[in-house]
Amino acid sequence: MFISRIIMSKIQWTNETWNPIVGCSKISEGCVNCYAESLAKAPRLQKFEQYQKVSDWDGTVEFVESQLYKPLSWKTPKKIFVCSMGDLFHEDVNFEWIDKIMAIMCHCKHHTFQVLTKRPDRAVFYFNDHLPNIGLRWFALGENVAVTFKSQTPLPNIWIGVSVENQARANERIPLLYQIPAKVKFLSCEPLLEPLELLSSIPVEIDELIDNEQQIYLNDFVDWVIVGGESGSKARPCYYDWILRVVQDCKALTIPVFVKQLGSNFIHSNEAFKHKTKFKHSKKGNIEEFPNSLKVRQFPQF
Repeated sequence: MFISRIIMSKIQWTNETWNPIVGCSKISEGCVNCYAESLAKAPRLQKFEQYQKVSDWDGTVEFVESQLYKPLSWKTPKKIFVCSMGDLFHEDVNFEWIDKIMAIMCHCKHHTFQVLTKRPDRAVFYFNDHLPNIGLRWFALGENVAVTFKSQTPLPNIWIGVSVENQARANERIPLLYQIPAKVKFLSCEPLLEPLELLSSIPVEIDELIDNEQQIYLNDFVDWVIVGGESGSKARPCYYDWILRVVQDCKALTIPVFVKQLGSNFIHSNEAFKHKTKFKHSKKGNIEEFPNSLKVRQFPQF
């Protein structure tokens, strides 16, 4: 089941960003023109110590404890993008930090937390190997407030997604997403750098001891897909046909799809569309300016 709606936000598919972890390093093709790297170096963020420490974007990561408790102050239910200025499952992020962040997400059941990673292999290890071995640990969230989440995973208010900017990363990361215990799983096909094939069967490992694989399909476990072109002055091309194919594939699979933006270097083969459309913003993220076939912003509904 899914519903369509339009929301207005800097990141159109969320209401708030929350950055208890900042800093990252480039790992794949989608990272080449990383927006977070540019933002971290911007004067308005360089006023803060955590961004001064990670500005080289070389894998240095900072746990920002002052930001950890922020969701506790938001009383109205929100969709919250976790670590928009980093990757929660970066190899240098301490699992003890992730435990504390998980405790906050567990306690704030009125919020929906959207976790997006380019490192699903580490997320698989965290959920399937680390969590089962931590024991019944309680995490203090302030005076007279503590939470344990081990027995409650997968938490119903945590969505976990992977970035799939091209077919190679889709083939690599989607089978790993299958192995992560999450109530809602999603793909972010942004920046979309080439056509994606989403209809084919996906080989997933069922039993690593006997090297047993099974062929499944995306709609067997993926609940949502985001798609969009790259933004910025160095944006690589994103073609109308590429985005349309993702939208059509999702429709065929009955997976809700959210077209976030066309991208700063959007290319449409239709000359009439090129000449009649004057975009207000460089990212081309105003849905009213999209070709009709791409005016789709759906969310999963449960």
